[in-house]
Amino acid sequence: MLEIKEFHTPFEDLLQIFSNRSLLHYTDLDYCTAITDMSLVAWVTDADRMSFAGYENGQFAGFVSAHLVRKHLTASITIVVLEKFQHKGFAKFLLSHIAKILQETGMVRIEAQICTENIASVGLFEQSGFEREGVLHKNFLIDGVLRDSYMYAAFN
Repeated sequence: MLEIKEFHTPFEDLLQIFSNRSLLHYTDLDYCTAITDMSLVAWVTDADRMSFAGYENGQFAGFVSAHLVRKHLTASITIVVLEKFQHKGFAKFLLSHIAKILQETGMVRIEAQICTENIASVGLFEQSGFEREGVLHKNFLIDGVLRDSYMYAAFN
């Protein structure tokens, strides 16, 4: 079973993600290759960000984060799970956890941009009841190539 903890201060665990290019392949976080303690503190203490870390048997498995646009009652989420914990339901658990909390805090729209090539994440969001709203053309820069993404959203 996955244990979830909210984090407000930097964890060494996050460095596993921010320093692992393959984990960040389908996220906009790959621009954080020169992460500093100061930028990590800013990221996890941002008042417009809600983040949770997942642990299995005390071992860091991944995280889910939401950037809140309070004016529009919208949250944009990112999920990253370490390779050895992938395909075990952890991303679904993290997504369900943050969606529930976002709904409780009054967010009406929960959205995610998923690279069209990220088949596992496409399946996760579709199975979780998110609607595919359309295609955003050439908005993900991966390995120097602009790729398309889908915009998914769920509504409270």
